[in-house]
Amino acid sequence: MIKLADINVVFALLVDGHEHHPAAWAWWEKQPEAGVAWALPVKLGILRLLSNARTMQGEPLEPEKALDAWEKFASDPRTREAEFPSIAHESVLRRLVSGRKTTPNLWTDAWLAALAESLTIGLTSFDAGFRSFGLRNFEQLQG
Repeated sequence: MIKLADINVVFALLVDGHEHHPAAWAWWEKQPEAGVAWALPVKLGILRLLSNARTMQGEPLEPEKALDAWEKFASDPRTREAEFPSIAHESVLRRLVSGRKTTPNLWTDAWLAALAESLTIGLTSFDAGFRSFGLRNFEQLQG
């Protein structure tokens, strides 16, 4: 099954000193060719985090280096760009956010969860919060 990788998995994978790097790497090494999907919100989130002094412990990457790191990930044979959201994506997104309180990551997390559900693919994250969406194919990595 194809698995949509959450931002926190890709970030941990790309940053050697990240506390979850060993767990992300162990997961990564088990992935088949074209088995890991990514979507635009993940790419933008990774570029934002790689260029952020706080998340990079005082050593943010310059834009070109951040893009190089992303390209290395995205061009790996294990990765593939997720299909464009289907028509069902909007209705799934609406269902996933209805009745919830606003949280800092609500929209990105719900968007990714809706993408995984509407495309019938898995979602992999270190964030247990994805369980609240009731995803059929959620894989939580342990750090």
